[in-house]
Amino acid sequence: MKLRGADVLARTLAAAGVRNVFALSGNHVMPVFDAALDAKLNIIHVRHEAAAVHMADAWGRLTGEVGVALVTGGPGHANALGALYTALAAESPMVLLSGHAPLGELGKGAFQEMAQAELAAPLTKGSWTVRSVHAVGADLARALREARKGPVHLSVPSDVLDAQTQAKVPAEFSLPEKAQGQNLDALRNAKRPLVIAGPGAMRAQARKPGAMPVIGMESPRGVNDPSLGKLSEVLAKADVVLLLGKPLDFTLKFGGAFAQDCRILSAAGDVDLPPPGAAQDESPVVLGDSCPAT
Repeated sequence: MKLRGADVLARTLAAAGVRNVFALSGNHVMPVFDAALDAKLNIIHVRHEAAAVHMADAWGRLTGEVGVALVTGGPGHANALGALYTALAAESPMVLLSGHAPLGELGKGAFQEMAQAELAAPLTKGSWTVRSVHAVGADLARALREARKGPVHLSVPSDVLDAQTQAKVPAEFSLPEKAQGQNLDALRNAKRPLVIAGPGAMRAQARKPGAMPVIGMESPRGVNDPSLGKLSEVLAKADVVLLLGKPLDFTLKFGGAFAQDCRILSAAGDVDLPPPGAAQDESPVVLGDSCPAT
């Protein structure tokens, strides 16, 4: 049975367990609103695109699920970008779905044509544009997986939403478990292990029973937040630290909050501590339309 790209998109969201989509309607994304009815997605309409992103950000933080925002292309997409910075700083699990000018009209002065993926790239963990109706499901499944690391943007052109395909709705949305075995072994062998969870990971971790000490770090002040008391002393004594949805950034003094012989782990494996006084690399990584599959 052939489905429109909009139907594949809506059914993929439903198959991934998405319950609510925070949205502001517009010409480029109207087919998704129709498809959402059949997929039984709950659309929560807002008055400004940034509000949709903020709500998806909050949903991700509070539930541990991937929050989804849906906006139209061009100025709608531009309005949403400011809110992505907040989600990126918190590494919140969320996806921004933006409508987009038709692929067949790009470069010709299409309605509200804009380099959307490039604009969103510095504010996300990944940003790209769907290039075929047959890739809608796979691209969205990938976006939902990558969003476990932080906000992801996916632009979907209007002609892709209207086109038909026989591609199946994806059924797998889990992140590959990279280096998980090594991380578990290191934690089991540690004498003073510690897990530090960022805002997006705090709620999910709190629901899992276990004896491993877990500290949630949500404040932008990091270790300098008075509410954390003597956390700095605790961090300095840990011999193995696992970061869950938490970057090794200024909130952890770029690693200076830990002892020099502390082993720091993340979902991707070991994190190397910079030598004392080393300058931090602030070169941005831009992922545009050519973002490779992972």
